[in-house]
Amino acid sequence: MDSIFVNSVYPFEVNYSFEKKVNGLIVFGDAKKDNDYKMKFLAYGPSFDMVAKGLEEATYINHITGEPFIRTSVLYREIFKTAIVQIEFPENQELETIVMKKADLNNLPYTLVQVVCKKWLKEVL
Repeated sequence: MDSIFVNSVYPFEVNYSFEKKVNGLIVFGDAKKDNDYKMKFLAYGPSFDMVAKGLEEATYINHITGEPFIRTSVLYREIFKTAIVQIEFPENQELETIVMKKADLNNLPYTLVQVVCKKWLKEVL
């Protein structure tokens, strides 16, 4: 039986830090005392198919030792593509709301993907 979260969208909140570099690059990270904002996002809860597909895509078998390992960047990308619906930055006027149906995942900062996926994983698994 799947989780109670399946096929439902739930709100999540996470605190984050925000830094805009001179070259325009935006870096997200864990909240700090002097750099603390609240991010809100909507996401689907996990389903067996979603988690299985993400782990299948992210797992790599070392051809020498035969040991499996997970490429977290690939796992985060799969979670982001299948679970995240929308991200809002209510306390930060520099950042616009991201609607995932319209967004190009390749143009989002990887540090944003990390922050959101870590929070999602902690809350649902």
